[in-house]
Amino acid sequence: MDGQARDEPESEPVLAGPECSQCGHGNRPAARYCSRCGSVVAGARAGGAARTTPGADALEAMDDDRLAPWRPPGWYPDPFRRHRSRWWTGTSWSWYAADDTVQWDPTPIGEARPEPPGLRGIGLALTGYGLGVALAVGIVVLFSSTGRPGGRSAELLASEAGLWAGFIGACVYVSRRRGTGSLSRDFGLAFRPIDVAFGLAGSLVARVLAGFAVLPFVFLFRHARAPERDVLGSVTHGALGWLVVVFVACVGAPVVEELFFRGLVQVRLIGRWGPVTGIGVTSVLFGAAHLIAWRGPITLLYGIAVAAGGVVLGEMRYHTGRLGTSMAAHMFFNGQALLALALLR
Repeated sequence: MDGQARDEPESEPVLAGPECSQCGHGNRPAARYCSRCGSVVAGARAGGAARTTPGADALEAMDDDRLAPWRPPGWYPDPFRRHRSRWWTGTSWSWYAADDTVQWDPTPIGEARPEPPGLRGIGLALTGYGLGVALAVGIVVLFSSTGRPGGRSAELLASEAGLWAGFIGACVYVSRRRGTGSLSRDFGLAFRPIDVAFGLAGSLVARVLAGFAVLPFVFLFRHARAPERDVLGSVTHGALGWLVVVFVACVGAPVVEELFFRGLVQVRLIGRWGPVTGIGVTSVLFGAAHLIAWRGPITLLYGIAVAAGGVVLGEMRYHTGRLGTSMAAHMFFNGQALLALALLR
């Protein structure tokens, strides 16, 4: 190397030493971790073959909850936590890193251990969640105490704006301070035309699951069969009311809430505790955020239905590796509720 930083990396040098069974890369004799894929070189089996375990720790730092060989070459958060970002060639991590400028990392990758995946930024995410909920509740209280100027439509729009401010703020802050500064790269914010079909199918599954979730409470609440009608019915009065509800439910919520819950929170929880716990906890938080529009015990059923639907949204994000599918499903899920509400009227 001539010591000068370049915009894109050259090929990695091939090293003599234990050969990684995952990618076949030769490492330094004393290396414990593969310098190409981050796999742990645990030693030699009988016969001298190197033994490794999958390098999920390294790949997890790409802020995805699945190993993603399809991810294109580019700059992603440094899995070794020595720099802000590192160049991913499409198949392996290079020795090119960047903070404010691109540089050649002098420390061999094979001699550094990737930090455990998950939870990096989860504290900031929960802070944003708390601030968003506090802002939304404060706005609702303010509107209630002043006679709801502008009606319930204005109250809904203002409270959702407060909630989303906390969510978006957390995503932007984590991306700039802990990631690459790109919401697409850091949180899987990507969309493909096929996601419309996936979203429609996923929304139907989510609607069925939400119905089963509230079914045990049918005999406790007379109106439990349509909890959204009780929550949204007071807002959908007149053209302006419908316009506000459609915007909140089918535009703002699918984008902002999926970016926060499935993009920021879920990925980090899955990275530490696995998909079952990660998706489950995220879905509970997702449902709890919808209790802000409290209108009595029936709102609790609304939160349960939303949490159950959130499980399907989380699964879609997990299996596709992008937010386009869960955003589309979220939009259709809410649209179905509004359609049913309109037909019932």
